[in-house]
Amino acid sequence: MTESRIPNPDFFESEILLDVAVLGEQVDQFLKSDIGRYLMEQADAEEAAGISELRKVNCANAEEVRMAQFRAWRGGQIKLWLQNAVMAGLKAKMILEDRQE
Repeated sequence: MTESRIPNPDFFESEILLDVAVLGEQVDQFLKSDIGRYLMEQADAEEAAGISELRKVNCANAEEVRMAQFRAWRGGQIKLWLQNAVMAGLKAKMILEDRQE
């Protein structure tokens, strides 16, 4: 019998999970660094400033409302992207560990 030339999809899935796990760990370490903490503090401040602006802006001025909404959204999104990377990495790591058992 000849060796199959069809790639094993489990191998590729494991490689992807490993990449996601490594990225998640790298982001987690980054967030613990001075630069990572600074970035998260700036994102928090940006989000808070946008929310504060929304409270003060003239609701009849659609452009001002949009700008304040965008500022709040941007700060929140930066945090969300980084947090999602960490969570995806943890999930991938758990899946890989379960497969080894």
